Amino acid sequence: MNSILNVRRSRSAIVCVGIWLFICGVAAEAGTLVDSVATSCTFSNGMGRPWSQVTPLTSNTPTGSVLWERAVALNANYNFAPAAGIAHELVSMGYWGPGTPLTDGIAPTNVDGIGLKIYVNSSDGQRRPLLQTPLPVAMEKERVQYDSSAAQTRGSTMVTNYMQQLILTVAPSQLPAGKLIVDRVAGSSRLALYAVDLPRGKAAFGSSVEVPTDNIPIGICRAPYLLMGPAAINMGNGGPIEIPNTCDVQTYQTIPVQLGRMSLNDFPQVGATSMPVHFAIELSQCAANAKPEITFTDKYGPPADPTILTLEPSVTSAQGFGIVMINELTHQVVRYDGAAYPMKRAGDGAKIPLSAHYVRQGQGEALKAGAANGAAEFTFTFP
Repeated sequence: MNSILNVRRSRSAIVCVGIWLFICGVAAEAGTLVDSVATSCTFSNGMGRPWSQVTPLTSNTPTGSVLWERAVALNANYNFAPAAGIAHELVSMGYWGPGTPLTDGIAPTNVDGIGLKIYVNSSDGQRRPLLQTPLPVAMEKERVQYDSSAAQTRGSTMVTNYMQQLILTVAPSQLPAGKLIVDRVAGSSRLALYAVDLPRGKAAFGSSVEVPTDNIPIGICRAPYLLMGPAAINMGNGGPIEIPNTCDVQTYQTIPVQLGRMSLNDFPQVGATSMPVHFAIELSQCAANAKPEITFTDKYGPPADPTILTLEPSVTSAQGFGIVMINELTHQVVRYDGAAYPMKRAGDGAKIPLSAHYVRQGQGEALKAGAANGAAEFTFTFP
């Protein structure tokens, strides 16, 4: 009997269809690009992506690892106003303000040992971290102008692409006990983001910029976007996030279990079993608070009886028999219907001892000698 942890992947076929379309008509005359000033700036950030795991948290995860990350597209919405012949650009700026000292721009969170770091993927191809600097730093910018022939004269939107990362700042053994749920930035430092209209060329990517205090023309963009506590985590509706304590899991792990060769005479009646064969499934490098559970499914199932593993369907397979596994921690029969079984922790490892044996199910002509191979697929979860 083989037990296999399978990660199933669905594959999609991509079909490319070429379409050639010829349209005869009158070409529209291009309009004139009109330089403008950005006014009436507002922010919206409903485009945040879900958090995704980068590095599992185990007992061996290195300090400084990125545990989870997510992208957030922050929009600066603005209107156009006359520019008086001067080219302008809207500049997206940001920094961590004064307060709690931050090392390398990593802000502490409510979970001691896990910090928040924020980058901007700028349109010039550079990835820039938001740091604790005296002045905000230019992260993104775009020319403020519109096409006079298009219905664009009312306003536009500049997108700044942020990346939030949760960083492990201590050894895993030093993390707090219990569930690790990051829901806010701790301390007094404030994330300050801005959308500011400036004469073109005044702010270079990555340079510090002092936010002007003038208001000419009226409503010119000088908009701050200030985030503290939960708001810094929740950009684009991203928080809170639970960091699961896990173990090192090797996918496609195979544990062969040989139940031996037997004859039909070894099973004199329905329910007769073979001698059990003992084995175990183990995990290593478990985080201190990891509580792994394991579930089993029948590779050739689902079985009619969820406690009996089906034999591989083949013309050479035995008939009238199945395989039973016992959880040696509880001395209960293992089920193949999604039931979860806690594993026993020991040091930085986890283990579930098991045994397996054949069982006779059929009688009379339903019995047939042959190969008796089964496969239980198992999956680990970390609630």
